[in-house]
Amino acid sequence: MKHSSRDQERRNQERGAAAVEFAIVLPLLIVLVFGIVQFAIAYNRVQGLHAAAREGARLASLPQTTQGDIDARVSSSLAGVALNGSPTISVSPDAARPCQGRSGQTVTVTVTAVTDFDVPLWGEVSKTLTGKGEFRCE
Repeated sequence: MKHSSRDQERRNQERGAAAVEFAIVLPLLIVLVFGIVQFAIAYNRVQGLHAAAREGARLASLPQTTQGDIDARVSSSLAGVALNGSPTISVSPDAARPCQGRSGQTVTVTVTAVTDFDVPLWGEVSKTLTGKGEFRCE
């Protein structure tokens, strides 16, 4: 069975149309896939901040704990989390020993940090992420 030149021409046009459609859709697919990956990375970093804040709050719930102890615990808990610069660590109530004489009340540790995300064809975006931990003073 022979194909006519008209059939061959039609197939070539269809291949050309498919190539044009692919060229239009490809950038959208790239942005979508890499956007999903970057969102997962951001979510992982936020979870790391929450875990570090919980560790700091757990330590802060002891009456003898100082701000320096809390900062050291939070910083060591963030060892594997990629952030831009050092995080900001705040403790509420803001005192030298947050839980001294406050048995039954709560202490809150908040960790804030800046991180960058880079999505191809979209660009680089800096975002401030926050993690929070709260414990009852002992």
